[in-house]
Amino acid sequence: MFYRPRCAPLGLCASLLTFAACSLPSAMTLAAETATREYDIPSGPLSNVLSRFAAESGIYLVGMSEMAQGRSSQGLHGRFDLNAGLTMLLASTGLTAQVIGNNEYRLQVADVSALELAATNINGRLGSVTEGTGSYTTGAITLGKGEHSIKETPQSVTVITRKRMDDQNLNTIDQVMEQTPGVTVSGSPMGGKYFYSRGFKMDAPFQFDGVPLDIGGNYVQANSFSSDMAFYDHVEFLRGAAGMMQGAGTPAGAVNLVRKRGQATPSTTLTLSGGTWDNYRTQVDVGGPLNADGTLRGRAIVGEQSRHYFYDYGKREDQVAYGALDYDFNDDTTAGVGIAYEKLQATPCFGGLPSYSDGSDIKLKRSTCLGASWNHWDSERTTVFADVKHRLNDDWSTRLAGVYSHNLQDMKYVQGIGVGTVAPGATSSSIQSIAGLFDYDSVDYGFDGYLDGKFRAWGLEHELTLGANTSYSHSHDTWALAFMQQRSDVFNPTHFVEPSDSYIINNSYRGGWPYPSKTTVKQQGLYANLRVKLAQPLTVVLGARVSDWHYTNDSHAYGVAPADERRETGQVTPFAGILFDLTPNLTLYASYADVFQPQSYTDASGKVLDPKTGKNYELGIKGEWFDGGLNGSMSLFRTYQEHAAVAVNDASICASCSIDTGKVRAQGVEMELNGSPLERLQVSAGYTYTTTETLSPVRSVNVAVSDGTTYNTLIPRHSLRLWSDYQLAGDLSRWTLGGGVTAQSDISRLSSTIKTEQAGYALWSARLQYRIDDHWSVALNGNNLFDKTYYATIGDRTGGNYYGDPRNYMVTLKGNF
Repeated sequence: MFYRPRCAPLGLCASLLTFAACSLPSAMTLAAETATREYDIPSGPLSNVLSRFAAESGIYLVGMSEMAQGRSSQGLHGRFDLNAGLTMLLASTGLTAQVIGNNEYRLQVADVSALELAATNINGRLGSVTEGTGSYTTGAITLGKGEHSIKETPQSVTVITRKRMDDQNLNTIDQVMEQTPGVTVSGSPMGGKYFYSRGFKMDAPFQFDGVPLDIGGNYVQANSFSSDMAFYDHVEFLRGAAGMMQGAGTPAGAVNLVRKRGQATPSTTLTLSGGTWDNYRTQVDVGGPLNADGTLRGRAIVGEQSRHYFYDYGKREDQVAYGALDYDFNDDTTAGVGIAYEKLQATPCFGGLPSYSDGSDIKLKRSTCLGASWNHWDSERTTVFADVKHRLNDDWSTRLAGVYSHNLQDMKYVQGIGVGTVAPGATSSSIQSIAGLFDYDSVDYGFDGYLDGKFRAWGLEHELTLGANTSYSHSHDTWALAFMQQRSDVFNPTHFVEPSDSYIINNSYRGGWPYPSKTTVKQQGLYANLRVKLAQPLTVVLGARVSDWHYTNDSHAYGVAPADERRETGQVTPFAGILFDLTPNLTLYASYADVFQPQSYTDASGKVLDPKTGKNYELGIKGEWFDGGLNGSMSLFRTYQEHAAVAVNDASICASCSIDTGKVRAQGVEMELNGSPLERLQVSAGYTYTTTETLSPVRSVNVAVSDGTTYNTLIPRHSLRLWSDYQLAGDLSRWTLGGGVTAQSDISRLSSTIKTEQAGYALWSARLQYRIDDHWSVALNGNNLFDKTYYATIGDRTGGNYYGDPRNYMVTLKGNF
């Protein structure tokens, strides 16, 4: 967090709608004629942090033992000169450093005028690492290859930083996505989660350290595997079409998970948490140099979480272990490797809850689960990371990265819903229940390599990126569904006796047991991106990717031919953007992006449907203040999707086929503010307005979709994500207050002619932290403080409705050494 004048940004904080008109002075000037150097000092007690800084920079600090007592620092990451580094380290401590001799400084209490002076004497900025910065924003993102600031990126980008994840206990990717502006998370009856952005579902959107993988595809359990966030530094989320970086995908966006690396200075963090529904978590994070000169750095993380849920039978256990090494061969070449192991054992509420047959709410207790105690969802994932970076000279560098992932999943369950509905006003029911058995094995790997650099022409500096990547995904999925002999009463949940595996297999009405569905997806592409500076304030960004995509499926499962193959070659996904700097703080931008996604669905004649395509148009303004310490944006977007397949549920047309839904449009407004607008305050705020509309549907016999209808009613028209964290001053500086709200307008689902609905709601959360001493702090988090009863996911009259979490609390004890 930076010290800064108090007056200028007050109007900016008052409203997201007016922030673009508030141009703050960017007066970060060079304070000392000393060379800058790279620092990687983690947060911790101020005395420890300053000692490391003094050792690395070669300075001497007078009065450190006395003045640093009882204070902590957010650490230092990035390139700074001496004065800038000291200013950053002393931010929010109430201290300042005065030069008293050659490389000698004295610590003293700062007054208000000293604080304001310090605000003008920083020439360092946040980098691409968020750990230890104490910030809700970042100075650079890597999603688009290389490093660029958010303001230099002509698309909507959100970064969930390490501090934000720690403050809100965001321990899984599901929880991170739920807090990301513009993202809707919807539960699946099969136990996983679907993610939506800009009106469209995200299919396999993930990149790992910039390497795109097709993990899971449409298989919801694998696609939304609740990856533990313990070993990730931050998450970068790009909204809109990302074909140039991602290859095949939807126009919803892309997500890049950036992992933690080996540390340059010794550090140990212990985290102990306990909360509602026997929710307990333990995590140890250790890192530091492994040789005398610090060229070999390591990191080790282990964590375990065990919890129950508010609904019957629900429980979950997570284990995670991670190790990483980074080695500097010389000043220009660094290689890194990492390996993560994650294990999940859970009993979700498969199938959710039904509504009445007219779509109205049965209003069952939130604790109701129509499953069984023997239900289980077990999963193991091993992920291996590797990369090497080489700096050719001051302007050009290369990077080659690879990721390997192996996922095993085993599920067996009964869901007390499936066939049959509950009449309005009924007090008992008899519904056919369904049992499922799944055995899933998937291997995914990918590589990405690029050359990135700057060159001068026409008196200005430009940038060029050339790269290629490839990904491979192969899965074996063996499964079976069978009707149970017992029926279900949703008002008096049935105690289901566990059937044998052989019963489910022998009585399967759908599935292919023991024959696995073998699916392989291969993708490779070449990409290029050119940033041309036409004038000092004007930059044009042009890029394109050429992709080949190959899909094979060998399956005996229901509705799939024994052998199936699809291939797309030479698919071009272009990108174009323009940025115009209005002031040093504000930039106007406009962009166009393209994406495609092949489909394996066929029409009534057996012809494969055309690939699904997407286009994204965006116009907006971005702001950056305090050298990247505060970022804001406001954008208008319009996104199109064409040729998406929809199943035909009409036996007179075909037994199992799909039609082209034509053209769909999503459009709206997005506003965000992330970072520190005031001393000791961190804010993350995002508002999104989204509408979706079917424009030109393709009509088939007995199948028609009306023009002008809402395409995706699961997407709220209005959504708000707000969270803030404030450290008190003076005698109360040990206390930190946090709070926020997640709010959205109504959503619904239409099944045949029956609609189920969830009215708009707001969920309030808060946090209180106390710093015990230089090493320990304790925090209390409360969620859904007003205990709002709502459905987080809307299903239909047969099931798929899931209540959101009731009021809950978590206490976290953290130690830094």
